[in-house]
Amino acid sequence: MALLKRRTTASAAPAAPPTDGAAPSGGGNEPGKGRPTPKRSAARAARARGGVLAAPASRKDARTRSRAERRRQSQEYRAGMMSGDISRLPPRERLPERVLARDFVDTRRNVGPFFLVAAAVYFVGGLVPNVYVRLIATYLMLLGILAVAVDSIVLSRQVSRRVAEKYPASTVRVRAYSVQRALLPARWRMPRPHLTRVGNG
Repeated sequence: MALLKRRTTASAAPAAPPTDGAAPSGGGNEPGKGRPTPKRSAARAARARGGVLAAPASRKDARTRSRAERRRQSQEYRAGMMSGDISRLPPRERLPERVLARDFVDTRRNVGPFFLVAAAVYFVGGLVPNVYVRLIATYLMLLGILAVAVDSIVLSRQVSRRVAEKYPASTVRVRAYSVQRALLPARWRMPRPHLTRVGNG
């Protein structure tokens, strides 16, 4: 006896359309910003000025802002160097060891400015067609060199001792820095002195 097999066709229910207003799954398809993140230095400068720095629209805009920020910072540093205002100086010039060294040099009578006078006399004396004048100018130049050498040694030791007493763990080098500053008259020194000695060149 043959068995009759019935084939039952199950009707598949159609998929329900997405509900209106429902967000599609998969948040990974969200587009990115499409613009570069502002540099940390520019953002810090904007916060210091009390403003909010908007993100640049393009890389060209970011480069333009960066150049403008560097130019502004350079002008600010230069103004600080000319005025002697410590709060506006470049970071390396705001180091307390350098401030101490500058103040000591600026309130001290240095041989450096007098050496510049001796050097000028030597140069002018070399143009004079007189043996005695040239000889005097040469001796004066040698005396100036010796005086500067002795004064530089004394100055470097004095500055080092003062820095070591006030900042025992400091590794900032101030000897050459102090000697170079002491060679110039006060009006030529950068940063400009905010402490001066009366009669000190």
